[in-house]
Order: sequence, then C-alpha cells, then structure tokens
Amino acid sequence: MSATSTGMSKHRIDALTDGIFAVAMTLLVIDLKIPESLQVKTHADLLNALAHLIPKFIGWVVSFFVLAMFWWGHHRAFNTVRHVDGKLIALNIGFLGFVSFMPFASALTGEYSRALASQVVYASTMFCVAIFAQLLWRYIHRHPELTSHPMTNGELSGARARTFLLMALCVVSIAVAIAIPGAGNMVFMFMGFAGIVGRKAEERANFKASTTTLSV
Repeated sequence: MSATSTGMSKHRIDALTDGIFAVAMTLLVIDLKIPESLQVKTHADLLNALAHLIPKFIGWVVSFFVLAMFWWGHHRAFNTVRHVDGKLIALNIGFLGFVSFMPFASALTGEYSRALASQVVYASTMFCVAIFAQLLWRYIHRHPELTSHPMTNGELSGARARTFLLMALCVVSIAVAIAIPGAGNMVFMFMGFAGIVGRKAEERANFKASTTTLSV
C-alpha cells in the first residue's frame, strides 16, 4: 500500500521532531553561566558564584532528563508508524510547540526559583507536553492503519502511566513551591521512577489481555 493512499510519509516529521528536541535540549545549558555582575577574583568568589547557579543547574538537570524521556517516548510511539495524517501532524506540532518552550520555562524557574509564578509556568509547560504526548500515543493506538503493526494496550498503558506520573508531579511541584519557595523543582526527581511505573503498568495490561484471551 503506498504512502499516498494512506497518508503522508513520516520521515519529515521525524526530522523536525529530532531537530526541535536537539535545539531545545542544547538551549537549556545556555543559561548556565556566571553573571558578569559578579566580580570573580578569588577562589572563594568562584565558589560563591557557582553556588548561585545551583537553582539553574537543578532546572537544567530536570528539564534535560524530562525532554530526553519524552524524546525516547516519541521515538517508541512512532517506531511502528509508517504514514501520518493531518490530525497526527497537528498533534505533533502542538507537542513540539511546548517542547520548544521548555528552555524559556527552565531559564525562568532557574533565574526566579523562589517566585511562585516561575514554578507555575514551568510546571504548566511540562503538564502540556505530557498531555500532548498522551494524545499522540492514543491517536496512534486508535489508528493502526497508520502503522506497520498495531500498538498494544500494554504499550499505551505504560505511556499513560509515565505521563500521568509527570502530570501529578507538576501539580505537586506547585504545592511544594507554595509551602517551600524554591523547592518545587526537587519534586521532579521522582521522575526517576517513571520507567518502573511504566513497566508495571504495561505488564498489568499485558497480563490482563492474556487472561482475557485464555478465558475466551
């Protein structure tokens, strides 16, 4: 079946996605620089200047890890996609729009780490990335005609679990920032459990599917 009969080739959307992720992940580190206003003349001055960068460094670590996780998730979701249609392209563009906004949101929370507004912008951006990631997975799952083989319920469940974890952490990070100004981003360290949560959800869905098949 030709690409024109089912949709458009996915190669250009893959290239665009990889390019935007590469640029966004690179731009994250630009904010990690010692302000020119700080006079660094001694070893103690340098240590003090580096200490001022800790909030920005935390923001870089969290943002880079989250973007890497979403890039890998996008790669997995599109691995079996052979053709794309207009709706899938639109969802992907929305997803990439919030990905491209991440460097600004990360820089904002690094520069104004104790300001609640910066945490709200940062958490809201990641929340929107997670929503669009879920929409992409669900759309691919519901349109197997675009793929070489259908996405399994287990794969979809695993993706949902990982994105739901991030969405929950976004809400918690704002609550923590209200209670302890400047500490909101520390909540995202729990994203380290995303892989475990996703695998457990995928295993449960696969087990449920197998028992249902056996009972039929």
